[in-house]
Amino acid sequence: MEHRHIWVRDNQWDAAVVHSIWERGSDHDILALMREVKRNPNAADAVRRAVPSSQVYGWPRFFKLFLEKMGDAR
Repeated sequence: MEHRHIWVRDNQWDAAVVHSIWERGSDHDILALMREVKRNPNAADAVRRAVPSSQVYGWPRFFKLFLEKMGDAR
């Protein structure tokens, strides 16, 4: 599924992109977001900002733990 916000430059990540992926994304989209969060601090920051305001079940909690684990690995 292609999202209206998915193709963004490194410095254009925001919570709307993350919400779009969580709400309408496929497993492939979630994996792509995980890869992007690992390599791009701007994407990771957008996820951090999206977590508290998301109403999607599961993904905000998953990504909160994912970010915490990444912090532990660094």
